Amino acid sequence: MVVGVPASGKSSLAQRLAQEMINGAYLSKDLIQSPFTRTERVTGEIYSMIQGPTFNILVSYADIQLSLGKIPIINAPFSINYWREDKYSDWISPFRGVAEKHNARLAIIRCIPPSVDELRKRVQERGYEWDVWKLENWDEFLKREPINFPILHDDVYEAVSDRPIKDIAADILINYLKACPHDLHQ
Repeated sequence: MVVGVPASGKSSLAQRLAQEMINGAYLSKDLIQSPFTRTERVTGEIYSMIQGPTFNILVSYADIQLSLGKIPIINAPFSINYWREDKYSDWISPFRGVAEKHNARLAIIRCIPPSVDELRKRVQERGYEWDVWKLENWDEFLKREPINFPILHDDVYEAVSDRPIKDIAADILINYLKACPHDLHQ
């Protein structure tokens, strides 16, 4: 899984990991939600209706891909879930259960921006409608979605997105995931 605050580089990193791995299978939360809303990402009426199905799709996708011998690469922020008082605050347990079911490793990669200033620059440059609130309420956004939000799991790799994504992905594949050359595209 690749997690992190919005604009931390997680989508680029997750896509690159999937591209490099022969059996990598990519899916993102935004890919599921974008057809339903262009303005809401963590609050609102539409989001409240699609949050559960989105989460269930991500977990089911991981389960199916593992059953097919693939390596699911899930891209989702999960940066606000730790403080929410709903059934998604413990987002790790369902993924851990799927991994255990398939005798697989649940590796979590947290993508971290190099600085708060760089994060703000990235949010501004991407220009998404759902980022307007973040930019107008920057300090509140950082409190709601801190860069180093708690992850209650013992297998987390911290990837600072301060260099080319291909270099970060190579480092993760070789040093963290311990990928063998035959598992990677050459």
